[in-house]
Amino acid sequence: MMKAFFRRAYTVMEVRTGFATGLPILSGGLFGAYLSGNLKLLPLLFFFISGFSFNIVANVANEIRGYLKAEEDESTFTYHKGSEGLVRGEATLKDAWIVLAGFFLLASGSGLMVVLLTRSLLVLMMGVIGALAAVTYSLGPKPYIVYPIGEAVSGFLVGGVSSWISTYLQVGHITTEGTLYAVIPMIMTVFLMSTNNTSDYEKDKGSRVTLPHVIGFRNSIKILIPEGIVMVVCWISLYLLGGITWWMMLTGLVIFYEYGYRRWYKDYYKIQEVYPTMGREWGPRPLLLIYSFNLILGIEFLIMRMVGR
Repeated sequence: MMKAFFRRAYTVMEVRTGFATGLPILSGGLFGAYLSGNLKLLPLLFFFISGFSFNIVANVANEIRGYLKAEEDESTFTYHKGSEGLVRGEATLKDAWIVLAGFFLLASGSGLMVVLLTRSLLVLMMGVIGALAAVTYSLGPKPYIVYPIGEAVSGFLVGGVSSWISTYLQVGHITTEGTLYAVIPMIMTVFLMSTNNTSDYEKDKGSRVTLPHVIGFRNSIKILIPEGIVMVVCWISLYLLGGITWWMMLTGLVIFYEYGYRRWYKDYYKIQEVYPTMGREWGPRPLLLIYSFNLILGIEFLIMRMVGR
């Protein structure tokens, strides 16, 4: 019985994007440990669980909205086993609400543990904002996913603030290096949201007004260029300020080129109009960039922390 429930639950969780919050928290915390020379493991662990879980809450909320509003059909399915379970009939609405409530409790409990460990009102305040954002992303009378601010809000909270707070927890105070570093995952999250919204350009008409509807399909692809330039400038600035080593800077630039340009944007930029399988083909590309950057740089920060800065 429980095994069957967990199998159904998985189909509405979109676990792979949970790491879009979890990994920036991980790398941001390890960056903070590298800067301070001291790894505070428990706050990092509980914050990772909290951020990952709140992302799942937002994912399930989006699944519920898509089902209730009948926004999905066979032409828009990605056929990823970890998503679209409601609209494909692989999970029930009750399953989805149970998953949402369970992960909300897990996220809130883990977040409160971080507050208790750090005694930080800043963390408490940002945690409350994050909890509200996870739910109101797709649910409630005015979900912000249906407005042009969705990309900016998600980028700021999911990638930027989560990484920034994670660095702050390790260092103990706000730093220029931590702020610059947080810009990187923030823009990567914007890339992820933007690619999904651009791919859903036609599907969303009549139900949502996202940024691509305001600035146009091609402009929603072109706008990633200045955003990417800002990301690279922040990364190089970190090196010039002494926040990262030359080989860390080089690693990051190689990742930007390989996973940001060669495996994604080089061909993505050439798309002239939306087509049915666009989301299925291009949606995972910025997620791969998020994975590779945060995991590889996180490992480098950890190694440098272990051997001594």
